[in-house]
Amino acid sequence: MKDFTKYYDFITDEETRLSVRKIADKALLVSKNCSPLSTDFVNQNVIDYSIPIINNFDINYKLFPNYEHSERKSLILYPSFEDNVDESEFITALRIKNKSKFKELDHSNYLGSLMSLGIERSKIGDIYVHDNYADVICHADLADTIIYNLEQIGRNKVEIEKIDIGNVSFKEPDFILLTINVSSMRLDNIVKALINKSRDIGTDLIKAGDVKVNFVPEEKSSLLLKKGDLISIRRYGRFLVYNESGNTKSGKIRLEIKYYTNANSKN
Repeated sequence: MKDFTKYYDFITDEETRLSVRKIADKALLVSKNCSPLSTDFVNQNVIDYSIPIINNFDINYKLFPNYEHSERKSLILYPSFEDNVDESEFITALRIKNKSKFKELDHSNYLGSLMSLGIERSKIGDIYVHDNYADVICHADLADTIIYNLEQIGRNKVEIEKIDIGNVSFKEPDFILLTINVSSMRLDNIVKALINKSRDIGTDLIKAGDVKVNFVPEEKSSLLLKKGDLISIRRYGRFLVYNESGNTKSGKIRLEIKYYTNANSKN
């Protein structure tokens, strides 16, 4: 059997490395047993590491959900002789309706209540929160557990139903558009501006492993960021480098940043 350790041993982040190894194991099982399987919900970084491994097997894969702003996706692996696979056999969508007219629920309310059922975070995908309901993507074998055991969130009564995956109300996480001015695209400069602290404090956060870039802990302060990079700063939140909108009179770079106020994944 081919040794795939070279594909993930170099990954420094332990959680990422473990996730990639699990996907490699599932790819092997699908290849051996000729039976489809789904993976945990993982971020894009894990997917990028895993696809070269999957491509070593005589199997196919599809990502779900394929919505552009989905942060947590499951890889559905299936034998190459099958033309397609029905994702609804593995992934279910639930609509959790907030029955209270007085108290709104946010992402942390929904997620916390699901976790209180003893469900692992990796078994639940993104949670799309709307005014009086949330659509939740989860593994199909968890749907009944959630439906029959989650009766309220906090003091709010809830009603849960399965919905067709095509009827999920996908949405980008809520954000505030910020404008910051930086002398360069170095990570420490951008972190400093985002947290509104000194550069030394920003550098300390980076060195401590409290800053992730595109889901990966980044300890290199001089890393040059680019449009589309996602920055997670522990205790401060998540930020997307959205756009460069020119320069100030003093020559600084003017950046538009999306600050996600209710992101799907915690740092």
